[in-house]
Amino acid sequence: MHPLIEPGKGFSDLKDDWRFSSRSAFTMLTSMVFILSGAVPMLSSVANNAGMTPRQAASFVMCSLLTGCVVSIIASLYYRTPFFFAASLTAIAVLNPMFKQFTLGEMVGGFIVAGIAVFIIGYLGIMGWIGEHLPLPVVLGMVAGVFISYGMDIVSSITSDPLSGCIIVGAFVLLPLVTKKIPPHIVALVAGVVCAVFIHKVELVGDSGSSGISVPVVTAPDFSGNVLLTVSLPLVIMALADIFKGYGVLKAKGYELPLNTVTAFSGIASVFSAFGLGHTVSLAGPVMAILAGDDAGDKRSRYSGTVVFCAGVLVICLFLGYLIPIITALPASILDLICGLAMTGLLTSSLHGAFSTEKYQMGALASFLIGMSGLSLFGIGAPVWAVVFGLIVTFCMERIKNN
Repeated sequence: MHPLIEPGKGFSDLKDDWRFSSRSAFTMLTSMVFILSGAVPMLSSVANNAGMTPRQAASFVMCSLLTGCVVSIIASLYYRTPFFFAASLTAIAVLNPMFKQFTLGEMVGGFIVAGIAVFIIGYLGIMGWIGEHLPLPVVLGMVAGVFISYGMDIVSSITSDPLSGCIIVGAFVLLPLVTKKIPPHIVALVAGVVCAVFIHKVELVGDSGSSGISVPVVTAPDFSGNVLLTVSLPLVIMALADIFKGYGVLKAKGYELPLNTVTAFSGIASVFSAFGLGHTVSLAGPVMAILAGDDAGDKRSRYSGTVVFCAGVLVICLFLGYLIPIITALPASILDLICGLAMTGLLTSSLHGAFSTEKYQMGALASFLIGMSGLSLFGIGAPVWAVVFGLIVTFCMERIKNN
């Protein structure tokens, strides 16, 4: 049996390693845009459709983020790697019908069982074994395919909002001609806010009638019914798919991932989150792509931006009632464009890693195409099927060899 906590740098020399630069600040701000424009509204919609009270809805949104951030800070500091754990957004598609079929207590029971199952998978070393035997180009092909939609959002946003799009992209492209010291994504973010205020006339003022402060609502679990098959099993599969997606993101940036420990951490965070109505916690690939990207500064210190970012998200969890109205007022075209530009580094590195060598190219191509298609079969999403079919193509046409 392998150790639960795989070797890392530890906490002893943090003071010497810590570096927080302007590039770290950029990753923090851009990641905040992702959380506030993506995860928070999506989770809020699920809570509303489930008929939760305002307090329950706030607890549902905040608990997965809160427990995920605590684990993220610990893991990022211990391994000096930009980890971010959060509520599984891929699970949102199946949560709506689940909440209509089961009581909140039964859902909590299903969440707890799912978290325990994920922990056991990590503890037994299953994820680490799989990671060691996966051809890296196939994994990176999946990452490029899954995240290519963010690149396409750049084009669609400019088409739907030409004036704002040209200003934001123009600032992003032209800034390096003026200075290399400022990350172009920061200027794009500022340009996006300016366009929202002066072109779209958005008022960046929250709803004064919001309740503001959010606190967890503890709900007792109920393990009756068929929640194990209907709730727990799909959530386990989706959580593991998210972990593999995050694995691919970090591998594309040259990081080594303690895959078993990460999986066990996801399970532990999921169990704690469940008591406050939060569902499974896993690696958040899009946010990690920003936090681990080249624009985040020196590779050795990118974890510092993640730690500060997670501390900021913990504060956000308390003030969701004030922030959600502001974020939902921003034009979708501007949010999509800013997030798309933030993904450019990940797309180039993952495409290069998938297709720059002669090994496993057909498997990487199959993985890329299926990841891009958004295929979903038997409740299992595209990231899993992309790797599965990529491996089948590799086995049949290229013969799997150790990386």
